[in-house]
Amino acid sequence: MVLQNGFVHLAGFIPTDIQQRIIDTIRDLGVSSAGFFPEHFDGVKVSSGVTRMYLGSHWNSQSQVWEQVRNNLDGEPVADLPKLFKDMYDEAIKRANREISRGPNKKRKLVPLPEGKLPNVGVANFYEPNGSMQMHQDKTESKASVDAGYAVMGICLGDACEFAYGSEAPSAGKKPKTFRLESGDVYLFGGESRMLWHAVTRILPRTSPPSLRLLPGRLSVTLRVK
Repeated sequence: MVLQNGFVHLAGFIPTDIQQRIIDTIRDLGVSSAGFFPEHFDGVKVSSGVTRMYLGSHWNSQSQVWEQVRNNLDGEPVADLPKLFKDMYDEAIKRANREISRGPNKKRKLVPLPEGKLPNVGVANFYEPNGSMQMHQDKTESKASVDAGYAVMGICLGDACEFAYGSEAPSAGKKPKTFRLESGDVYLFGGESRMLWHAVTRILPRTSPPSLRLLPGRLSVTLRVK
């Protein structure tokens, strides 16, 4: 579903067996010495009940630079971004662009998401059942990447969540739009929507597919072109 120009929701994009493969991959990386960590300093407090792990490059939230080692934590090298995620990103971009160009969407004069670039950064966030993340923009990538509109892709696993979004900074006078993300869903925002404001306002406990082997909560993996 095309939610707005540059923002696409692909419901049920990832089959259950591939969901489990992603979970197992992230779990193996997450229990390593360069695994999940609580973000004690991120400039502003934007999350609660969330632990994080970077793949490909690590964002040093104190010095505000991308690094290959976790200098603000433990000096550990950052794990590579597995090829699985790069292939999935490429497939999702193509699927989203087919959605943009077909049927009634043709009349909306929507612009396709930029193709030809693969992600080089992955951000894995694990939300506890009471976890949340406030409205924010993904803007730590290079100016060239942001200006080109290369899409951010979000992979949703485990418990469902309420996802809020808007094109403008949140204010008392304008409430964001919200929709539900289920396990296996993917969203992409790029092009005109690259600087989309977005948030995870609530995790919906006990909504994970029963066949998934995952702790209670929600696993999110966002893929970005740095």
